[in-house]
Amino acid sequence: MYDRRMTVGASDAVYIQSGDWAKLWDIKQATTRPQMGLAARIGIECEPLNRAMFTEQTGLELIYSLTWHESPFQLKGEEWYTYLPDGLLKDTSDESDIIVGPNVVNVRKTELQEENRFIPFEGKAINGMWQPHLLLKKYMPQLQHAMRVLDAPYAYFSVIYLNTKWEQQKILYDEPYADALFEKEKLFHWFQTENKRPPEWAGKRKGWI
Repeated sequence: MYDRRMTVGASDAVYIQSGDWAKLWDIKQATTRPQMGLAARIGIECEPLNRAMFTEQTGLELIYSLTWHESPFQLKGEEWYTYLPDGLLKDTSDESDIIVGPNVVNVRKTELQEENRFIPFEGKAINGMWQPHLLLKKYMPQLQHAMRVLDAPYAYFSVIYLNTKWEQQKILYDEPYADALFEKEKLFHWFQTENKRPPEWAGKRKGWI
């Protein structure tokens, strides 16, 4: 059975990259979830709108299933390394490198057939005052994590800037960045397996991993 306390997901990667390991531990180990703030609630409510706008503007159809909440995608051999998509794009191009590779598995095999090819879609709804390059920097760990799980060469990042605009970007997989992030995520997972809360400085001190 899926236990998020013992996994590292794409959204967790944002905390890990920023050095908020102790905070992430507290969130994941809490027996009750903290009260959801307005910004988070808006983001969740806007997910269907984000998917609809992406399809309307690009003509690309997205796949989405509520069953993913019960059985996220996992990296083969690293089942603690998971991904819950906002959507998936079934790629139909003839480019042989745009595929879901053999490293991806799913608890529900009917959700993903190996002969199909999928690209991750991540959507956000944020304050219109955000600068796009800073927003991308914040969520780059989430995007790279998603691409690693699906063995995808790129991902789509779709953003609703509330009351101002909508835009989407095609983000390429950055292997050196993703490898460095993966090492940090593995170390955070060690704290999970040992049932030890990371010290407050974990993830913040340069050169400690």
